Amino acid sequence: MEPDLILLILYMCIAGSLIGIVSGLIPGIHVNTLAALIVIFQDSISSALSSFIPIDYVPAMMVCCIMSAAVMHSAVDFIPSTFMGLPDADSALNVLPAHRLLFEGKGMIAVRSAAIGSLVGAFTSIVLAIPMYYLLSTWLGEYMDSITVGVLLLVLILMIIKEDGRNRVIGTALIIVSGVIGIISMSGKIPSIGFLGFDSGLMLPLLSGLFGMPAIIMFQGSSSIPPQSDEIRRPVGLLPGIKGVLTGSLTGWFPGITSTSGATIAGYIFGEEDSKGFISMTSSIGTASTMFAFITFCISGSERSGTMTAVSNIIENASITPGSELFTIVMITLAITSVFAYFVTISAGQIFSKVISAIDINRMNLMIIAFTVALTYLMTGYWGIILLLLCTAIGIIPVITDTNRIHLTGCLIVPVILFTTGIL
Repeated sequence: MEPDLILLILYMCIAGSLIGIVSGLIPGIHVNTLAALIVIFQDSISSALSSFIPIDYVPAMMVCCIMSAAVMHSAVDFIPSTFMGLPDADSALNVLPAHRLLFEGKGMIAVRSAAIGSLVGAFTSIVLAIPMYYLLSTWLGEYMDSITVGVLLLVLILMIIKEDGRNRVIGTALIIVSGVIGIISMSGKIPSIGFLGFDSGLMLPLLSGLFGMPAIIMFQGSSSIPPQSDEIRRPVGLLPGIKGVLTGSLTGWFPGITSTSGATIAGYIFGEEDSKGFISMTSSIGTASTMFAFITFCISGSERSGTMTAVSNIIENASITPGSELFTIVMITLAITSVFAYFVTISAGQIFSKVISAIDINRMNLMIIAFTVALTYLMTGYWGIILLLLCTAIGIIPVITDTNRIHLTGCLIVPVILFTTGIL
């Protein structure tokens, strides 16, 4: 590979990392939304890039930028989850252990655990990428496709039986209700054209309402956050991250399974981790699933995320196999960005740790709520606001009943089951 091409990859990794930092640190913005914007303005971006990049490399560099953004986002979105209580579907289950550490003055232990898990997840996934590609290209891939519905049903069952007593009933109800809301949101029958004039879909109000807004609303009036220390540099080893990769291969292949759902599976397979290990494992799952979603796309063309949909639109019908230039470019991109993400996550955590104890949490949360509502209106219009309010009301239920919020991932799993079986 020519030095000029490697330099171009580095530039696009930096650009993609900046996008991932924005989407990861600003509540309510998801990397899938930004990837969709790249596709919408693809012609303009391609024209701009072709002025200093050979035209044949423009699609590959755009893919490089999008994959870099996805890896960076999966790492740094742990920061707002920890310090501002605003998780998305992929980090919701991390919030409670992270908050426990935060209110003990050990928020940086949570951040460093997440950063280590993400880094281990990235490099282990890169090592396994080619073996997994050839393994899943055989009958095994077809077999795994055939058991998709069974695996998703098993995930739902595991989530329910992990609860006790009345919470099992509440958890089951939450899966059903969130599943119905997910179906309605993905049906395309509700208008989602916002003030900006393009159809961005309803995932923003769906996920922000179910997972983000309730945490902020219930956080109002809570006790102040103590000063944070950062004395332990390596709070967790490599093993939780490696466990996360093994689970991330499932979340990357099977649609609808988020990092939080994957963590439930991992808990049954490997046993429960302490707070640090759990955070590290879940972060590894998030990063590894980004990798394996790409491998799945290379093998079958299946788009397991908004990121992969964007990649598909950019490269159209291009073949991606190990040894091809585009495959190599993506692997290099993931390696470079995962290192960037490690240092960015820790640096952002240190900044938040220094300022969080001096911030008026209630005022900050009100600003975040206002920002989320405004962004929802701009992106999805009035119907998005209605969905946001409805999902927020549903999302508050597990908080006030002390039920695990993981049941709300039914908004993704249930629609996938019904679409896969042909019921919808």
